[in-house]
Amino acid sequence: MIRINLLPVAERKQRRSLKLPSFSGGGPKIVWALVAVVIYVGMVLATVMLQTRSIRTLEHKVAEAKREAAELAPQLERIRQLTEEREEVNKRLSVIAALDRDRYFRVGLLNDISTQLPANCWLTAVKELGGTIMTVEGVTFSNYIIADLMNNLEKTDHFTQVDLNIAQEGSILDHRVIQFTLQSQVSPAGQVAVVTTEKGLP
Repeated sequence: MIRINLLPVAERKQRRSLKLPSFSGGGPKIVWALVAVVIYVGMVLATVMLQTRSIRTLEHKVAEAKREAAELAPQLERIRQLTEEREEVNKRLSVIAALDRDRYFRVGLLNDISTQLPANCWLTAVKELGGTIMTVEGVTFSNYIIADLMNNLEKTDHFTQVDLNIAQEGSILDHRVIQFTLQSQVSPAGQVAVVTTEKGLP
């Protein structure tokens, strides 16, 4: 079948075109803006609700913690008092232990001096200087006896570095004697509770 267009040429070029609605018009823009505003407001409200819930949860936990702290306050105070009392008792026990150690330590020193004292040697004074230094003063008849005393003391557990400070001649009842002063470092090494005995006894 053959069709022939009988319209003039000028009218043939004019074709009718239909325009579809686009979103670039004023109306649709307002709609999209309202949708965006609604979404934003919804997000803000959701965030506020979540934060409010979190704040309430935290406030509840804080209230619970305060309540538990109030309930435990008497026990905590008692524990603090017991801790202070225990520390005080430990301090007193430490002082007592130190006194006991010092007591036995000095007993050991005097026992060593007594048992290691050679014959014909007499002591006139025993002095403690600063807790770690001790001086021993006495009289005898010979420098050899003084040397024996020094050697005997250095063999003990308490005396180290025994030195002769003074050795000078004197007289007692017209007898020539030598007055001496020894100085030594003292140490608590090997300290034990000792029992002194008479020299010469087993």
